[in-house]
Parts: sequence; structure tokens; C-alpha cells
Amino acid sequence: MGLEKLVELEFQCPCNPKWNGLFSSAFFIIPAIMAFILMLIIQGCRWDEWFKKTVSSSVPAIVWLISLFLDGQYFACAMTDWEGRFVLVDKAAPQKWCKPISEGNFTTQELMLRSQEWIFKSQVIAILLLIFICMGLTVYLIRNSCQEKKQTDSTREMQLSEVS
Repeated sequence: MGLEKLVELEFQCPCNPKWNGLFSSAFFIIPAIMAFILMLIIQGCRWDEWFKKTVSSSVPAIVWLISLFLDGQYFACAMTDWEGRFVLVDKAAPQKWCKPISEGNFTTQELMLRSQEWIFKSQVIAILLLIFICMGLTVYLIRNSCQEKKQTDSTREMQLSEVS
């Protein structure tokens, strides 16, 4: 969303089943890869710390993905499989979706409910990603804390043995 504001770009789903997935995936993949590569360049490539650098460089890309999934309209656009127009619905909470040009097997109301369900699923994916990140961060912090404690204990033991 920040990138959209930066370039004054407003997401506009093509509402064409042939292009929806490709167009939406470009919003997910291209900025995430650019952020990842940019972070690697900023941090510098040192092979002795490649794992740590790779993990820390992936944080902006993951934050980008989480923000897109939280928004929901990118995922909903990718999942839309009918021709339509991208319109704003002024209900309780304004929402953009692909309003069908003509009704086929489903009514407009049924298709709108499907879009809302995809937005919900997208937000669930974002929450799961956040939980995964928090769990990974917790494991990382606990591991580092244990390693520091071991180093402190071994340093203390060495000092005590030198004194005796």
C-alpha cells in the first residue's frame, strides 16, 4: 500500500479471468523480490553469515506480503474467475470487487459473497504468516539467549579455573 501511495498507483483489478491471477501475482512477487534483493545489497554479502543475512533480508518482503494479504483485494482479484468491472460498493464498509457484466450460473449477490470470502481467507493467511513470524522470532530469541548464557557460563568457568 505504501508503494501504491509512493507512485500514486491505485490497484485496479482487470476483472478478466485470463489476467487476474497474473496481474495480482505481480503485485505480490515483484516488490517482494525487489525488497529482498535491496536488503541483501544494503547488508552486503558475507558468506560466513549468509543464513542470518538471508533471513533478515526476507523480513521486508514478508511484511509486504502480509500487508497485501491483510488488504484482501489482491487475493480476491487473483481468485475472481468471471468477467466484470472493478467497482466500489458503498455498503457498511466500502469494498472494491469485480461486478459481473452478465449473470451466468451465479447471481451478483452470490459472486459478491464469494469475493468477500476470498478477502476473509486472504486476511486469515496474513494472520497465519504473522503467527509464523512471531513463532520464528521467539525461537530465534530463545536460541540466542541460550547461546549467550552458555558463553557467559564458559567464560566464568575459565576465569575461575585461572584463579585457582
